[in-house]
Amino acid sequence: MSQTSNDAIVAQVKQETGAQSVQALQKGFSTHDKYVLDERLLLRIFPIEEQEARRKEFETLKQLDVYSSDVPTAYKFQTCPEVVRAYMLLSYIPGVDGEEVLPTLSKDAQYHVGYEAGQMLVQLHECPAPADVSPWYEHKKNKSDRYIDAFEEMSFERTFKETLVRAIRERETLMKGRPNRFQHDDVYPGNIIIHQGRFAGLIDFGQYDWGDPLHDLCKLGFFSKAVSTPFTTGVIDGYHGGKTPTDHFWSLYALYSAMHAVSAVVWITRNDRSSEDEEMFAAYAREVVADHDDFRSDKPKWYG
Repeated sequence: MSQTSNDAIVAQVKQETGAQSVQALQKGFSTHDKYVLDERLLLRIFPIEEQEARRKEFETLKQLDVYSSDVPTAYKFQTCPEVVRAYMLLSYIPGVDGEEVLPTLSKDAQYHVGYEAGQMLVQLHECPAPADVSPWYEHKKNKSDRYIDAFEEMSFERTFKETLVRAIRERETLMKGRPNRFQHDDVYPGNIIIHQGRFAGLIDFGQYDWGDPLHDLCKLGFFSKAVSTPFTTGVIDGYHGGKTPTDHFWSLYALYSAMHAVSAVVWITRNDRSSEDEEMFAAYAREVVADHDDFRSDKPKWYG
């Protein structure tokens, strides 16, 4: 994006809010430009073509504020046609993302961060989907089928592809009748904020969706476990309020883990990432398969 256009928006917001300091944020996969003002406000600037989708995200954040205080507060949404940009102004959650800080904490602290994150997800998952959202089974199966078609054209060995596709086909009817509720859709340590060794909040709602809330756990065995097994275990325990997860939960978890492994390796190839990123995602997908004993087990080896 044009730095000149950004400068104009930053100057305007700085004047309106009385902010004294501005710091650009560089981390993350998002193509949006982000700025922190006075360590209390987050300014996200994006192309005006995205305004409809981002306005829906902004309104969803306002809804979620009712369910949890651990998400950014949505303050302002503004289009700026003169610079072909739009922006949203949110509260800034101070701290460091979990990818960076979790490995520096004790195992007990890692677990408790995950436990509190799991409890917070339960709260967010109380938010119902709009009435016009398609049934989850129909929506997700169509999407999964497209990813499977692309996956089967990739150059992975036959047994690896067959194992993942079979894991999905054997379990996909479990999605029938599942609830349609809020999904963050990118729950992993990089979007978990930790402050002074404690869970502080969840950020980056740009990929949010509606569907089975359990789908929000699909990246745990892919991304989160690679950073911290205690954290990952804590998320599941917190999500269940300390109770033992049911066999039905694990069957759905295995389904969504297999689906994510397929979509992730397809996505990374389509998005012109480096060969190192492609190899990393492939390794993570293989680890998911191994953790589920070639999906003969719904419960992964790392849990419990």
